[in-house]
Amino acid sequence: MAQPLFGMLHRPAGAVRRTGIVLCTSWGTEYLRSYRGLRQLAQALSHSGFPVLRFDYSGTGDSGGDGRSARIDTWTADITLAAAELRTSTGCDSICLLGLRFGALLAQEAIATGAVAASAIALWDSPPSGEVFVRNLQQMDEALNEKVSQQRRRRSQLPPPARDELLGHEWPEGLAADIGRLPGLRKELPGRVIFVSRDRTPPDSVESIRLPDAGHWSDVERIHSPWIPGPSIRIVAERLADGLP
Repeated sequence: MAQPLFGMLHRPAGAVRRTGIVLCTSWGTEYLRSYRGLRQLAQALSHSGFPVLRFDYSGTGDSGGDGRSARIDTWTADITLAAAELRTSTGCDSICLLGLRFGALLAQEAIATGAVAASAIALWDSPPSGEVFVRNLQQMDEALNEKVSQQRRRRSQLPPPARDELLGHEWPEGLAADIGRLPGLRKELPGRVIFVSRDRTPPDSVESIRLPDAGHWSDVERIHSPWIPGPSIRIVAERLADGLP
């Protein structure tokens, strides 16, 4: 049985553009860190005339479902549903998927498998691959557990870390392998591909937006620090407004 998804529609201000933008968020701590930043991005894009939808994947955030049964196929189906809802609610002619971090890998998967027909995709700080993304999370989890272990030696009442979670979020068996099969930048994607990053440079054939703000995604000391890159949000909103109908 399908579970309800929570979404927030940002209706455009002024002249309405023909392209609607679906924001595909990241996972776990990155979802929490980027929540306010993506809300500000959605507002900036809507002020430029884009209808924008941001939503939570099944089993995450405020959406229905059980996080212990999370899988890639379910989350790409969620992107399909979000794109269809944006078309229905606003009447937009075309869709742009904008994915942040893990959301960029999911957005690519949704387009490559034909789950979503999109005229453009923007990949913001996309990991080199799903395998690299998982390994990075696991390394951060180990560093955080070591930090907690040091505290536990001083305060014995702290419980040991659970085996079915990663960085404090549900991490069901099989999810690592599922995410690990996702490739990095796909060159065969139809439509316009926009690579958005401060630290990585895409192939010459891929359009890019160079950012001034670092994400600090691998810094365990920042896992509870909000990601609100004001200058980068303005740049991305302006570039998409210049390039998308």
